[in-house]
Amino acid sequence: MLLFFTLLILPIKLETSKLDLDIIIDGVEYKKYDLKNFSKYEGELHIFRINPIKVKPEVYTSKEYNIQPLTAAEWCKRFNLNIATNLGMYHKDFSTHVGYLRKENYINNPTFNTYKSLLLMDPTDKDLPYTTIADIDKESEKELMNKYKTVVQNLRLIKGKRINVWKKTNQLWPEAGIGIDSKNNIIIFFTATPITIFELNEILLKIPMDIIKAFHTEGGPPASLSVHIKDFHLDLSGNITSNTQEPIPNILGFRIQR
Repeated sequence: MLLFFTLLILPIKLETSKLDLDIIIDGVEYKKYDLKNFSKYEGELHIFRINPIKVKPEVYTSKEYNIQPLTAAEWCKRFNLNIATNLGMYHKDFSTHVGYLRKENYINNPTFNTYKSLLLMDPTDKDLPYTTIADIDKESEKELMNKYKTVVQNLRLIKGKRINVWKKTNQLWPEAGIGIDSKNNIIIFFTATPITIFELNEILLKIPMDIIKAFHTEGGPPASLSVHIKDFHLDLSGNITSNTQEPIPNILGFRIQR
């Protein structure tokens, strides 16, 4: 009887462990993972799960506001944001997003490149999720961009059905990225540890966060994440020599409504 009872309750314990997240505020949850529990790497993987209905995301670009690029922490201070992270890579003019970028009537970059992920936000159809990621090589998903006010093209890491699209290489760098889970929550992830993207993707698929799609926003020194909510403060940088954040021209920001 004792053995049967132990086996009976074990799945319950495993299931509840999936909810082991720190609630920073209603709509924002946080988990810090030790990379060595999943890989050969030493360091930390920071994960934030954000409900976009409760804490809405918004695109901020230095070109639209006619300002110089700011660090993630400075973006938070300048625009009264609680969270700021890289929106994606940028061209040599230090303002134009690499890939298509539209925010309502403002177009930062009208040109599509070969990148396969689209971040879609703020739908015109109330029956659509507020935020999602579309695989641009799937026509039915690409067409969704016409039903969203904000569209951001980025370099894909994980495509639909949780498929790691990166090949194994020896290239290592700190990484900032964005994903979604099966409930269309936004997943922001960051590690200052130089790591191959193939191996990072494998870790993202192993952790109990139900990540179904993800894309790269930045690697190396410009990779940034700042979170300032009540007593929770975090300013992360991919600059492994000084931990100092670099100015970035375009961000995804979140403001807690009070």
